[in-house]
Amino acid sequence: MMLNFSSLLIVLALQAATIPPENTPPVEQDIVIVGATKEYRLTAKQLRAAVRAFDKSRPAFAPQSRLWFEVSVAKGGSLEGVELALVNGITRVPLTIGPDRRFIFPVLDGDDWRLVSTKPGVPLRIRPWVVSPGTTINDIRLGDLSVQCRVGWAIARQSTSFIVEGMFDVLGGCSSSRLGIYWDFARPIASATIEEGDKRAPIAILQGNKLRLPTYLKDYTSEARVRIAFQ
Repeated sequence: MMLNFSSLLIVLALQAATIPPENTPPVEQDIVIVGATKEYRLTAKQLRAAVRAFDKSRPAFAPQSRLWFEVSVAKGGSLEGVELALVNGITRVPLTIGPDRRFIFPVLDGDDWRLVSTKPGVPLRIRPWVVSPGTTINDIRLGDLSVQCRVGWAIARQSTSFIVEGMFDVLGGCSSSRLGIYWDFARPIASATIEEGDKRAPIAILQGNKLRLPTYLKDYTSEARVRIAFQ
C-alpha cells in the first residue's frame, strides 16, 4: 500500500489574506498553512522544530547543507512589496527576503512568536529548502531531500492527527521509499531521473510540471542526484 503525505511534508501553501476596504491601512496578516485536513498558523515553535530536525538529520544525510525557507507567490507572481516578520505582541522582528526569495530563521527566545505578512491579499507559499554545495533546482542530492522531508514533517506533525502521525511512523517516514515529496515547478519538465554511478532510474512526471521526489531509495546513497531537464 502506498500512502502520500506530500501536503504535510513540503507544500506549505499560505492562505490569501482578505483584501481590506479602500483607504484602509494594511494589517499584518497571520500566515496560515494548509495541511492535509485543516489550516494552522505558522509559528516560531514550528519553525524552531524544523531547525531542530535539520540539526539532527544534517550530519547523517547532508553534512554540508544549509537550511533556508523559500517564499513564493502561489500561482506565480511578484514578491514586490511583500514583507515578512516575526511578532509576539511586543516585539516585531523583520525577516529579510533575499534576491533568491529565501530567508533564514533567526534565533529567538520563547515560543510565542508567529510569522506574519504585511501585504494582505497576496497568496504566499513558504517551503523549507535544504541545499548542499552543488545543489541546484535541476540537480538535487538525495541526502538533501532526506533532510528536507524531516524538516517539513517536523512542522506538519505538530498539527496532524495521531492517526496520520502513527501511519507515517509505521510506514518508515522519510526513510521509506513509499513516501515522497510532491514538488511543482514553474516550467514544464522534459525528463527526470535519479542517478548514482552507473545506476539510473526514471522519475515519473505528473501533470507536466510536478514530480514525486524520493527521500529514500534502496541501492542509492545520499550522494545520488535527482537530475531534471526542463522544456
